[in-house]
Order: sequence, then structure tokens, then C-alpha cells
Amino acid sequence: MLSQKRRLDLFIAFIVTVVLSACAQQQSDSPTTADHVFMGGVIYTADAEQSVASALAVAEDRIVYVGDDTGAADYVGEGTRVHQLGGTMVLPGLHDMHVHSMAIVPRPGCDLDSAQYTLAELAEFVALCIEDEALPAGEWLDVTQWSFSNGNQPDDELTTLRQALDKAAPNHPIFLWGNDGHHGAVNSLALQQAVNSQGESVGISAQTLESDFAEFRETIGVDEYGEPNGEINETARYLIKPAGQDLFGPLPAEDMPKVGELLAASGITSILDAFMAPQDLSLYRPLAESGDLTYRLAAALYLNPSEYLGEQGELDASSMIVELEAVREAYEEVPYIDASFAKIFVDGVIEGNPFNDPPTLPNAAVLEPYKQPRLAFDTDTYSLEILGYVDPESDECALAEQALASQDEGAVAAFRAEHGFFPRQCRSSRGVLEHPEQAIHDYISALDAAGFNVHAHAIGDRAVRVALDAFEAAKEANGENANRHSLGHIQLVHPEDYARVGELGLSLAFTYAWITTDLAYDLTVMPFIDQVGSVDDLYSKDAYYFQNAYPAAGLKAAGATLVAGSDAPVDTRDPRPFVNIAQAVTRAGETGEVLNADHAIDLVTTLDAYTINGARLFGHMDKTGSLEVGKLADLAVIDQDLFQLIEEGRAHEISQTEVLMTLFEGRVIFERDSTAF
Repeated sequence: MLSQKRRLDLFIAFIVTVVLSACAQQQSDSPTTADHVFMGGVIYTADAEQSVASALAVAEDRIVYVGDDTGAADYVGEGTRVHQLGGTMVLPGLHDMHVHSMAIVPRPGCDLDSAQYTLAELAEFVALCIEDEALPAGEWLDVTQWSFSNGNQPDDELTTLRQALDKAAPNHPIFLWGNDGHHGAVNSLALQQAVNSQGESVGISAQTLESDFAEFRETIGVDEYGEPNGEINETARYLIKPAGQDLFGPLPAEDMPKVGELLAASGITSILDAFMAPQDLSLYRPLAESGDLTYRLAAALYLNPSEYLGEQGELDASSMIVELEAVREAYEEVPYIDASFAKIFVDGVIEGNPFNDPPTLPNAAVLEPYKQPRLAFDTDTYSLEILGYVDPESDECALAEQALASQDEGAVAAFRAEHGFFPRQCRSSRGVLEHPEQAIHDYISALDAAGFNVHAHAIGDRAVRVALDAFEAAKEANGENANRHSLGHIQLVHPEDYARVGELGLSLAFTYAWITTDLAYDLTVMPFIDQVGSVDDLYSKDAYYFQNAYPAAGLKAAGATLVAGSDAPVDTRDPRPFVNIAQAVTRAGETGEVLNADHAIDLVTTLDAYTINGARLFGHMDKTGSLEVGKLADLAVIDQDLFQLIEEGRAHEISQTEVLMTLFEGRVIFERDSTAF
């Protein structure tokens, strides 16, 4: 049975549709004086025909005309601001459907700003932070925007992150928060403060990794003897620092308007915040209720399923749903805020550390075991050499467990001297799921039944398959419904799963800027997925990763809806929509290689991902997402004609595009130069 409120919502939606239709029919019959008229440009409407116009008129908060310059002239009157576009371009307001909005605002403190540092440079930077902040001995230093996948090269003195941070801060516990929200790094003093499930501060060591913290072994980096090397990832970070203290935590209330300013400067008028603690949503409410929120916010509410597991691993999904429904109800009448989305992490991330010896494996959930490369780093030339791979089925590996079981450093060293690799490299791993698979199924099914739109983080091909299994099971249990589910990242997808993505009607939030070749990054991924003969062979077109990384075109052909998500501040705080658009089209990198070229998408498909498809996932495509008469006037004026760049073979220049003006419901919320046009 439909609730009274739901019936009213449907009735209002029907009336709005009728009114918009009438407005469209009367467009040429009853022109009004517009507040803004844009003429002489390239206006991509993102309508059903993917049409292009040259002029557009806005009156109050609505679009009242889309067509040619002659027709637009009828809307010019006293007080109309006429914008002569001079061949520049107008797009619908952009939708960033995977962003961490509060974290795009820089914060005071020790900030690495995603720059690349060697271990020696990192130690120096952290030491200067302690000096600058005049921290008394024993006090914590949190360091933000640390880049795990670029930099961090060792030298003869500093071979691990732990050593580098110990050198920087022998008297302060240090925590480096990875700019991806998944990686972390700590020094010895921080490791000593790890708390077990009984609330005891027992520290992380080779011994406690075999006992108190055994479940975290695949997310904590170790050296050849099993001692922590300073790398601490995923939920293992919260053994040392409580959840909510990381870079995605809340902003001071006075800084909240900066979020809107930064989004507007990028032409973004609607977002899906992909990780929202329910209590943090209250920071947006005053802006929304005062009319000062300059973007629409869909909040993917996050509760950690691991905190709702029983002794046998069963999930108390009903308690989670009760909490989320209370939040959704509290925001039903708040303008611009949609609390009907929920987030779940299926797995972690797919970057390993090739500089550690033995290399730290990635932890994203994959179908085939990660390869165990034997690597050598030249501290003089800063080059990495692939020496070969460890065969877990070899006779040598049959002896490895004996060396490990002895817990004798001499036995480990002797094994390495004889066989050329560490015994720990004989262990096989397919990464880890963030939660027990049944718990993932149960939570997604419960969310679906309760009418929530699920946004699932899935990176490895096994995680994608588990997510699809869960969505499929939810559909079988709950039947067809209008929920709008989505996957974020989808970095690696097995071809057998393409059709299932389409059949389930999922939206896919790719961060297209990452679809590139970058040697430093690729060395953290590719040698662990495929057996590579040398660095020169890294981009073999026959490799599994190269063929199945970010398969956007194939998934679209299978029926999936492509949307776009910057994942800012991951990699960079800048949402950089036009870098993403350029990479979606070119997939080219600094190496000159094109990553998985068969899965490039064209410009119109990419623009639709950022506009009408984003609006569809958000659930407001009746109001925005395209430039059509009767819709709200959300739009962005940009300084280049993107279609012309494509025609002239200059697609890479799309990344240089700047936003000149952004309108939100007819209001100018950003203007680069008021005299420009």
C-alpha cells in the first residue's frame, strides 16, 4: 500500500509533468522577458535526441527557451542580461555522483597534498610539521593527503614507511591518512597503541598479528620477518585511530559554504556524497533550510556492517535499517537533500607496494590469486626491476612454511639466501571482502526492501561479482521496484559479468581520470595481476588487467547506465570534471599507451554520464540533467567547444577547459569574469 505522502508525491509529480509539457508547447507562443539569454554558442542539451542549440533563455529559476538566436531575441527585455557566447559552450549543470564533499576543502595542519615524496623526503616533511606545530612529546600528528601509490621510494637507509616515520618522529605517534581513504601509514609509537577486541592496548607486532589481530593480516604490511612495516590499510587503521578521524570527517560549520564554492567553480550542481556518516549530514541542513545550499546533495549514508555482526557472523540488518530510516525521515522535507541512499564497501583497493621487500600485496577482492613478483629497486637510478615470480606450487614453497613456523629470523634469512625470495611470498591471496559475503547479501537485500538506493564500492573482479550476486538475490527476494542502485569504481570486471550488470539496471560511477597509463601507479597494480617479464612488458595488450580494466564501453553496451564520479579528494581535492571527460574519451597516459582502448566512450556518452544519467541516478531527471524548457536552470558555461576539439583531433585539450559561469536554479553561483560575456 502506498502511504498518503507517497500518493501526494506522485500526484504532484504528475501535475509538474503536465505543466512542463504545456510550457514546452507554448514556448514560441508566449515569450516572456528573461533574466538571462545566452546566444551564439554551442549548447548541448542532453535531451532525448542529444540535440545541440545555439541559444537559451532563463526566467527566474526555469529554462523558458532553447533554440536559435533569432528566437532567443524575443526573450530580451529591460533587465535581461544577454550573454554573447562567441562560440563557447553551455552544458547542463554537472552531476558528480561519487565525491566526498567536505573533504574537497583543504584543512589546516600537516598536509602532503597528494605530492610524491621519497621515504627520505617524507621523513623530512613530517619532521618539519612537528617543528612547525611545536608539538609536545607524546602528542599525535595526523598527516593528510598522503599518496600511497606515487612516491615512497626507499633508499639504503630507509627501506620501509615505519623506518621513515620513526626517523621523523621518535617521540610522537604519527598517522598518515592516505588520499584514497583506504591506505594509512604509522610509526612504531603509533603501532604500540593498537587496541584489540577486548579494549586492551596490545600493539601490533608479528606476535599479535598471529593472535589478537589475525583477521587483519592481509591489510597490514609486514617485513620479511612478519613485523609491521608501517603500512596499515582499510579497517585495520581503526585499530589505532577510531573511525571518523580520517580525511572524510566533518568540516567546521563555518567552512561548509566553501564546499559549494568549489563545486560551483567546476560547474557542478548536483552530487552524490559517497560516504556520509549519518550524524555529519546535519552540517548541510542549515545551508539547505536557509536557501544557501548551491547544489543538490544525495547522501550515501554509511553504517559499518561489521559493528552489527553477531557471534556467528550473522548480520543484524533490521537494526541498521531502523537507524537509516530515521535519518531518511528526518530529511524528507529538507530542500536539496536526499537521504535515501546508503553505502556499502564490498572490498578495498587494488594497489600493492612494490617497494616493500617482500612486496605488500593489494587487498581488493579478485577472482584469481595475486601474483607474487620478485622485485629489485635500484636506489641510484630509482628504477624497479622485475626479476621473476614465486611459484606457490614449487618445491621451494613446500619448505617455506617450515621457515615461517620456526619464527627464527636466521631460518628466514637462510631461506632467502638459498631461494632468492622470502618464505612469506609463498602464501596465496585473493584479497579480502570488506565484510562476510552473506552479510553483504543480507544488508543489500534489506536496504532494497526498505526502499534505499544502494551505492556499492567494488574494485576487484571478485568484489564486482559478489556485488552482482547480492543485487540479484535482492531482486529475487523483493521483486521489481524503482530503487536506483549503483556501483562505484568497478576497476576490474570479468567479461562474463558484463551482461549481468546490464540486466540488473545498475548505474556505474567511473572515475574516468584514472583510466590512464602512469608507470608509477601501474607498478603498484599490474605486476600483481599479471605475470610480467619486465617493466618494458607492463602494457601487454594480452594481459588480463589491460583487457579488463574500467570496461566502460562494454558495460554500456550490456545495458548499464554510465555516470561520473570524481572521488575527490582521492588523488586530488579538485573534482576536475573536464580531466575526467578527456580521459573517458582518450584513455591515454603519460607513457603514450592507451589503457584498454576498446572500452573508450565518445564525448556525447561522457557528457550524458555527467548530466542526464547523473540526474537519473539522483532521481530528479524530471527537474534537471538536461537543458529543456520547463526544467530548472542548472547550467555551466565553459570556455571551449568540446565538439570542435574532438573534430580537430585535440581531445586531450578537453582537460584544460575552464568554467566561466555556473547557474543553480537561475542564480549565478559562480562567475570567473563578469566582463567576459
